[in-house]
Amino acid sequence: MSFKVRRCLTTVVVFSLLIQVQFAVNGYATWKSKIAFSSTRDGDSEIYVMEIDGSNQVRLTINPARDYDPSWSADGDRIAFVSNRNRGIEQIFVMDADGGNVTELTTQWTHQQPAWSPKAEKIAYVRNRGGRQVWIMDADGGNQRRLTQDGKNELPTWSPDGKRIAFLSTREPRSHLYVMDENGENQESPTQDMLPKDAPSWSPDGQWIAYAATDETHIIQIYAVRVVGVPHLEKLTRDGPRKLQPAWSPDGNTIAYTSWVFNLKRDQKTIHVMTSEGKHLKQLSENHRGNDTDPDWLNRKGWSVSPAANVVTIWGEIKKPPTGR
Repeated sequence: MSFKVRRCLTTVVVFSLLIQVQFAVNGYATWKSKIAFSSTRDGDSEIYVMEIDGSNQVRLTINPARDYDPSWSADGDRIAFVSNRNRGIEQIFVMDADGGNVTELTTQWTHQQPAWSPKAEKIAYVRNRGGRQVWIMDADGGNQRRLTQDGKNELPTWSPDGKRIAFLSTREPRSHLYVMDENGENQESPTQDMLPKDAPSWSPDGQWIAYAATDETHIIQIYAVRVVGVPHLEKLTRDGPRKLQPAWSPDGNTIAYTSWVFNLKRDQKTIHVMTSEGKHLKQLSENHRGNDTDPDWLNRKGWSVSPAANVVTIWGEIKKPPTGR
């Protein structure tokens, strides 16, 4: 058999396998991304998950204490969250993706805002002891060490390659977005002209960080700053309710966020999604007596959500990931 014939046969086999994989993904073996979030709809704050279209909202924690701020591990197996269920002090816990095997990782003092590293090996978090500072620990709670020293530092989030951590810092004395190496070195701010108010979120390609800040009309909106190459700032949302807690989707095409309607008649927070350019798509969580906040996407490394439907696409060599903008 000639080399050309063998190459043609190999190509046919590869495409046949790809078609079978796509059929399985679109048909009966679909692995879907999900969004974890906090909700007070049942009287106290609990952790929920839902599909990326807002359907199938399932409660994971059932506890009279306050459970909130979920963070999904990259392997999709665990969720870190904050709870004051033991001793009434906010600590960091982890549980399986179905809500089972709850384990407390921190003790004493106040620990909040967990953020998994991309390889699910470490968790960055905030400890409040003599001032709020960013710390890091192993996934089992061991080897806890402090990364920041000056000012008030909070809301850490990892870069996709796991080499840097973005966070908010008040040290001048105004609040700014900062980035640092995973060991706490080389701290710098790419947004000295902006005053961030809420959680930063790194785009999957590592080029942009989305965050919330007060605009010229004194309304909190979502911005994105480019942190690779020439610095550039874009305002993604305008007008309407306050917008908080941006969370980039695994494919970089969508951003989930918390919309906060606050007036004399209504005070409610719901989770919405928009395109990475700021065009509103839909409201995911329904209106009810409670508030829905803290959205976080499930993002298993090497898999992502197809922009065309709620199905998995294997990017790798098959499809280049989008830029996230």
